[in-house]
Amino acid sequence: MDAPPTPETSNPDFDTLKSPSEKRKKRRLPVWLFLLIFTLSLRVIPILNSELSIHDTARVAGIAREMAFTGNYFIPRLNGQNFLEYPSLGYLPIALFLSTSKNPPDFLAILPIALLGTATVLLTFLIGKVLANERVGLMAGFILATMSGFFILHRRCLVDPMLLFFTVLSLYGFAAGYRTSSRRFRFFAIFYLAMAGGFLSKGLIGVAIPAATALIFLIVRRDLAAIRKLYLGRGILLFLLPIALWMGGVWWLEGPDLIKESVRQSLWRFVSSSADHSELVHFYFIPVLLNTLPWTPLPLVWLWYRWRRPRSEESSSLDLLAFFALVWFLTIFVGLSMASAKRTLYIAPLYPPSALLAAFAWARLCEKFPNAKRLETYGMIVLFFAYVSVHFIILLPSEKKDSFRPVFEVIRNQKVHGPVYLYGGTESLQGAAVFYLGKTIPVRNRTDLLQEGFEAPSGTILVIPFFTGDEQLLANLRAKGFRLLTEKTVRKISLRIYSNSP
Repeated sequence: MDAPPTPETSNPDFDTLKSPSEKRKKRRLPVWLFLLIFTLSLRVIPILNSELSIHDTARVAGIAREMAFTGNYFIPRLNGQNFLEYPSLGYLPIALFLSTSKNPPDFLAILPIALLGTATVLLTFLIGKVLANERVGLMAGFILATMSGFFILHRRCLVDPMLLFFTVLSLYGFAAGYRTSSRRFRFFAIFYLAMAGGFLSKGLIGVAIPAATALIFLIVRRDLAAIRKLYLGRGILLFLLPIALWMGGVWWLEGPDLIKESVRQSLWRFVSSSADHSELVHFYFIPVLLNTLPWTPLPLVWLWYRWRRPRSEESSSLDLLAFFALVWFLTIFVGLSMASAKRTLYIAPLYPPSALLAAFAWARLCEKFPNAKRLETYGMIVLFFAYVSVHFIILLPSEKKDSFRPVFEVIRNQKVHGPVYLYGGTESLQGAAVFYLGKTIPVRNRTDLLQEGFEAPSGTILVIPFFTGDEQLLANLRAKGFRLLTEKTVRKISLRIYSNSP
């Protein structure tokens, strides 16, 4: 028997009886869509016309470009030599984008980084929504998108945004699995698989951050029973599967030594006092304060709130969010401070928990001062145009001064094309050479150039960084018909291009 007609089905004019607020609610766009548009615009506009500079960006872009034209996505290589600081996944999105063009612009190397940043903001929104509510999650997303360190990070061609994405994805899986009572395994599957992605992006730190954060969170909350609900058996299998596939591919291509070297690099950075960028334990205090601007003061509101709140007051979902974010922040901060190698770049995993703490603090301020909500939209608009202005007025001109593009445009514009050689060359210079010329470039030293048998057919080009006035070498080059084409200074390093073309 058919069900009796309801007012909705029996009366075609039922919608006209609904209140205007109900109609607006039904037609309202999802809030995450506004966050997506805002974040994507703020990520893409500030990378327009960007060029690779002497920073790590040129090296990473060169490794990714080499992946693209060789088709080897298992082993990172820099100018033909194995580069084993990290596994290969961090370079993969860049390589895939670069593979779409025979002569890719610099923008194409940075675009996947911008998209990863957008995805990280949306995941931060989901964490805030799961642990507190949609409004707090939305605010956390906007705060993260407009955090100074996060803004700078996602305008460079680096592997760290990939690590950050997988870290936040993993902790979203943990937070959602912890909060839900049904179909929990699918969220914990995200937790484990994203940890594997973090490892394949930047080594052991991709595992250590989410695993330590989740474990310390449960221990401090004295919720040890939840550890038994983490599906450890199945989870570890999920975690190991993609890692085993990568290791199997590397082993088959090159043997086990490359795998050992990749793991050794991760451990060496953490425990060795001789590691590159070794700094004192307090190194990160100032960088964290500066790179979380303009939102740095807001977490202090959280401390004030905790101090003023009566102990008898019941906890809320907001408190759970703040507690999780605080554990996340302190776990990473203490761990990074204990590590030997320290760079401002490494504090990227601190940005999402800082944004969550700031969103919590803003929610508490809005409870005390309801009129503060009116400032949100105007504040975000001001920050958007401020960052775009900083890009075009300050950052872009500065980066163009340190760009390798003019150097290699001179080489590509030569009418007579012969072999190209680098004299020595930093990792950045070698990466830029591979990126702009689309091939590996042989590296020669002083002895090579002085040999009588040095092959220099017509059109041979030499790129010599930091020419030191070696008269013997200079005379030898002149004797072989080389002349100076151009000279460019990139971050105080003089690059001279010589050619023996007629």
